[in-house]
Amino acid sequence: MAYLPMSVTAIQGPAAGAAHTSCHAPRVIGLTVTAARRRAKSSNCQLRLTGASVQMPKIQTIRAQSARPGVLTMLLSVTVNPLCPGGANLGPPTGEPLLTPGTSGLTTGLFIEGGAFIYRSAPVCKNLVGKSSAGTITVTNAVGVAIANQTVLAAGQLLEVNLNAGQYTITGVFANGATARPVTVTIPAGEVVRQDLVLDVP
Repeated sequence: MAYLPMSVTAIQGPAAGAAHTSCHAPRVIGLTVTAARRRAKSSNCQLRLTGASVQMPKIQTIRAQSARPGVLTMLLSVTVNPLCPGGANLGPPTGEPLLTPGTSGLTTGLFIEGGAFIYRSAPVCKNLVGKSSAGTITVTNAVGVAIANQTVLAAGQLLEVNLNAGQYTITGVFANGATARPVTVTIPAGEVVRQDLVLDVP
């Protein structure tokens, strides 16, 4: 019986590269850039950063990734969120009073805004909103009659009250005794108005 010599062919080119560099994509959404890099490295993934410029990798977070977790890939592209500078205490939504069609009424809460300057990371900085504080709120009409009198709110709670169209004054006291600056608001017919009370702190 004749034996043929065994030949070994080395795999070169893209196929070899894929066998060496492919990885199962890890989940990196929500992680900081620093943590995402570490997780990608441990999964043998090449990470490509897109989106916002990376200035503070320990703060900036990942919004999206090109491959679902567990999918075999050679390159994992991720979208980085921008830096959002501001105070340690986030205030209410920007642009108040905010109007929404519906039964005429008011939505209001107590917010502390300001404090030490810090950086956060989010897809849209202007959408960052704080958490309302505990305290009491009073709503009076144009002739001084209390419609909602010293309504007690827990932390994170908002006051929602149906009101006839007209002008109202909102006053509030925080649980620590601090007084918010009164706000006068006009409620149009068929609109819900969002107007919060804010205490600015240095």
